[in-house]
Amino acid sequence: MRSDRDDIKQGLKNRIGELCARLLPDGRQQGRFWVAHNPVTGDAIDHPKDPTFKVPLDGDAGAWVDYRSGDKGDVIRLIEYTQRLDFRQAMDWAREFLGLRAMTARQRVDFRAEQEARRAEAARAAEAKALEKRKAVLRLWDGAGSILDDTPAAALGRRYFEEGRGTPLDQIDNLDRVTFRVHPALEWWRGATWERRGGRLCKVAPGPKFPAVVSGFRSPTGVVTAVHCTFLDPVGPQKAPVKEAKLMFGEAAGSVIAVSCGPTGLPHDMASEPGPLVLCEGTEDGTTLALGIPEARVWAAGSLLHMGKAPVWLPCVSAVFVAADNDWKSRTAQRQLDQVLAEIASHGKPVEVMRSAIGKDFNDGMTE
Repeated sequence: MRSDRDDIKQGLKNRIGELCARLLPDGRQQGRFWVAHNPVTGDAIDHPKDPTFKVPLDGDAGAWVDYRSGDKGDVIRLIEYTQRLDFRQAMDWAREFLGLRAMTARQRVDFRAEQEARRAEAARAAEAKALEKRKAVLRLWDGAGSILDDTPAAALGRRYFEEGRGTPLDQIDNLDRVTFRVHPALEWWRGATWERRGGRLCKVAPGPKFPAVVSGFRSPTGVVTAVHCTFLDPVGPQKAPVKEAKLMFGEAAGSVIAVSCGPTGLPHDMASEPGPLVLCEGTEDGTTLALGIPEARVWAAGSLLHMGKAPVWLPCVSAVFVAADNDWKSRTAQRQLDQVLAEIASHGKPVEVMRSAIGKDFNDGMTE
């Protein structure tokens, strides 16, 4: 008997907005995502204003992730997880939701044909969207200038690191001179206003603009695949006065923000001589560690989960020192760290964890 799993999965994707409203009723649409608190972990109690459970409403619709707990899955797993069901029960729930049980044999044939057509169309649309996203990343990257340039924006970016974070870039040996750029007036896109018109989500007003440090995520071959943007106050070396002053855009998993090149002075896409690597989460920790450990290459992965995807298999890496934050104490964070360590160790290179003696992370010691 032919499995109806693929048809059910596509049917759920076609009604993803309605499905999210049913499964995550406390959430709401933000851009292309349905954003909610996690109904299983109950994180709304400790983080009432910071929901991190996100479900894409287009592209690979339903491929959800909770950035706090690390839980993730596809659209069927979304039903399993939120309703606390096993796979068989989740499929039964989905059939009921889609009305399959009430369909005649002819209607089921038509339903299957419709899902097949929609799958093909969704694949074409996803490919086109991914290409457009890559182009948008490069447009943003190309619109920023080097933080080492002699411009007011670059000077503000350098002041942010030196005065705001205590990590002067000009004192970092073998700083990767490609990584850090500054945009003089970048839209803080979280502040944009969106409306749904004719079934499509349209931007009706852009967000405010701020200077921004734009850090490039580079692939193992040196291609910029994503950017990390730290929005700055236009008049001082601190973050912009917005709720989320740090935003990422693009495909960061598997790429890294290369802070320093280590003793060889060569970027990772050109280096072959093995040496130690310090792998951390953010650029502030990265610049702090690069200042203190010039003997090592330093990469920032952008997030804890992405640390496990870093290309430590490259020949320029002999051993990996994972810089862990001291506030990764919850069961969830420890589970994620264990996962990262296992992923790194799978490449057959020595792995050790290092922690700051003070503060929540390594940069705290530079700013306290």
